Amino acid sequence: MLKTEPTTHLRVYLIKPSRYDDAGYVVRHWKGVIPSNTLSTLNGLNRAVAESAALGNTKLDSVLVDESVQKIPYARIRRDARRMRVVIALAGVQSNQFPRAADLAARFRKLGLDVLIGGFHVSGVNALLPGRSPEVQQLVDIGVHVVRGEVDARWGEILTRLLNGTLPTWFDLLTEQPDLSRLPLPVTDGHYMHRFAVSDLGTIDASRGCPFNCSFCTIVNVQGRKMRARTPQAILKGMREQYSRGVRHYFFTDDNFARHPQWEEILDGMAAMRAEGFKLTCMMQLDTQAVRIPNFVSKAQAAGCSQVFIGLESINPDNLAAAGKRQNRVEDFKSMVDTWHAHDINAQCGYILGFPHDTPASIKSDVQRLRDEIGMDIASFFILMPLPGSADHAKAVREGVVIDPDLNNFDSTHVLVEHPNMSRAELMQAYREAWDDFYSVDHMKRALGRLDGYRYWALFEMFMWYRNSALLGEHPMASGFWRKRDRKERRPGFKRPNVFAHTLNRLRYTARQLKAWYSLLPEMQEVWLATRKPDPTEGRVAAIAKSALSFRPSVALANFTARFHRWKNTRQDLNAFWKGLKHMRWLRANPLIAPWKAFREWALMTHFLLQLYIESVKESRAGLVPTV
Repeated sequence: MLKTEPTTHLRVYLIKPSRYDDAGYVVRHWKGVIPSNTLSTLNGLNRAVAESAALGNTKLDSVLVDESVQKIPYARIRRDARRMRVVIALAGVQSNQFPRAADLAARFRKLGLDVLIGGFHVSGVNALLPGRSPEVQQLVDIGVHVVRGEVDARWGEILTRLLNGTLPTWFDLLTEQPDLSRLPLPVTDGHYMHRFAVSDLGTIDASRGCPFNCSFCTIVNVQGRKMRARTPQAILKGMREQYSRGVRHYFFTDDNFARHPQWEEILDGMAAMRAEGFKLTCMMQLDTQAVRIPNFVSKAQAAGCSQVFIGLESINPDNLAAAGKRQNRVEDFKSMVDTWHAHDINAQCGYILGFPHDTPASIKSDVQRLRDEIGMDIASFFILMPLPGSADHAKAVREGVVIDPDLNNFDSTHVLVEHPNMSRAELMQAYREAWDDFYSVDHMKRALGRLDGYRYWALFEMFMWYRNSALLGEHPMASGFWRKRDRKERRPGFKRPNVFAHTLNRLRYTARQLKAWYSLLPEMQEVWLATRKPDPTEGRVAAIAKSALSFRPSVALANFTARFHRWKNTRQDLNAFWKGLKHMRWLRANPLIAPWKAFREWALMTHFLLQLYIESVKESRAGLVPTV
C-alpha cells in the first residue's frame, strides 16, 4: 500500500477500460477510430469543479487514459500517489469491459487508492432486476465505489465526499436524470485526440434518452425515455471554443439526435458557422423516421452532415415486432435511404442478426435485400444478445435461460444464448458471411458509381476500413489501426507467454495483416478503376507517376503506362494472370509477359496509393473528415 501526503492536490485518473480478446490479451491499437465521449464529458465536469473551487484549497486536475489506444501508466500513478491524492475513475464501463475493469479496480485497491466505477453495466445490470449482481457486489466488498446512473450534477459532491471519507461504496443515482441544459459540455484533450486516426474529431451528447422502447436496448432503462437536452446556445458556443483547439468535426453520440427538442436551432447554428467560414462537418445517430420530420434532412445537409447512422436493426417485420421496434416500417426503408442520398448524405445502419425469426437462409436473403434493394451504403452487423439493462436480459434471467457467464463476450460479436432456428455455430457463420456478402465488389461499385468528389472518397475510405476489418475478423466500430499486444497484460487464468513465444505470435499477426492487405488492395483497386470520375487530380497523379517512373530504361514505356491507366477500368486480367501463376501454371507463362504484368501491377499500385494520399491531403486542407 502506498503512503500518501496530506491532500492539497487531487488528481483524478479518468480511465476508459478496454476488454480482453479471446486469447486473454487487452485489446489495444496504435490508433483508434472514435474517441470516448464519456472521457470528454468527465474531463469537462472535472474542469468545471476545479474552476468553481468547490474543493476549497485543494488543487484538482485530471489525466485521460483510454486503454483501447494507451497503456495504463502504472508507474506514473504510483509516483503521483506518493505526493498527492490520486483517485482512479473507471469510466463508461460496458458489460464486455467489466472483467477488465474489475481486474484494474482490484489492482488499484491493493495500492490503497480510491477507485470509482460507473457506466452502463453497473447502472443497468440490476435496473430491471432485484438485488445486486454478484460481480458488482465483489467490487463493493473490496472497497470500490460503485456509482450507478449519471454523475454530471453530482461530480463535485462525489469528489468532496471522497476527500472527507463519507462517499459510500454503493452510490445510486440511477433514478436521478440531471437537467443537461445546466451542465458543462464535454471538453476534448489535445494529447488524447492525437491517438486517433482523425485527430480533429470531437464528440458531444446533445441529448440523452430515447422515446422508443426496444427490448434489446439498455438506453431507456439507464438514461430514461424522456429526452433531456443541452441548449443550442451552449452547444454552439462550445463548438466555437473547441474550434480554436482544432476540433473541426463532430460525432453526435445521442442515441437519437432527431429527437432533440431543439435540433433545428443546433443545425441552423452550425450552418451559420459554416457560412462564416468555419469548416465544420458532423455525423449523427437517429431513427428511421427522422426523414419524415419537416426540414430535418435539408438542415442536416446545410450543417455539414456527411453521414447518418440509422437504427434499422432488421428488414424482417416479424423480427421488428418481436423487438418492440414498431416504428420501423420496412416498406419505407428504400425511400428513406434515397432521401438521404438526394441530400448528399451517406447512410449507414446498425443491423442485428439472431432475432427469433432469423434463419441462415433468411439472414443471407435479407442482407442481399438490404444491399441491393434498399441501397444502404454501409451496414454494421451485430449479434443479438441479452445485454444487462435491457428488457431482453431481465426476461431471460427470470425465465432461467442459459446465458454465457463470461461478460467479456457481451460485445455483440459472440453468441451468448441458444437460438430457436440455428445452432451457435450456424449463427456465427451467418454473421461472418453477412460481412462478406454485403461488402461485395459489385455493391461497392454501385454505391460509389453515383458519387463524386468528397462524398466518393469518404465512402471509398469507409469501404476500405470495413473490408479490412472483416478480413481480420474484427468489428470496424470496435477496432483500430494496427493491433498491439502487451505480453505482461493478460487476463487472469491465461498463461503469460515467454518472449520467444510472444514474438512468434506477433509475427503471425503481422503476416495475417499483410495477407489481408494483399487481398484488400487489388479488390479496392478494381472498385476504384470501375468507378473513378474524371478529376483534375488525375493530371497531377499522372505527372507524379511519370516522374516516379522516369528512372526506368524506357520513358516512352512509362508514358504509355500512364496513358493506359487513364482509360483502363478493370484489373481482372491481372487477377487472372496472378491466379494462374498461383496454381502452378507459371511453367507455361510467357517469360516476356510476366515482367510486363509485374510492371503494370507496380505502376497501378503506385497510381492508386498516390491518388489515396492526394485525396486525404485535399480532405485535410478542406476541413473534411472521412466517416467512420
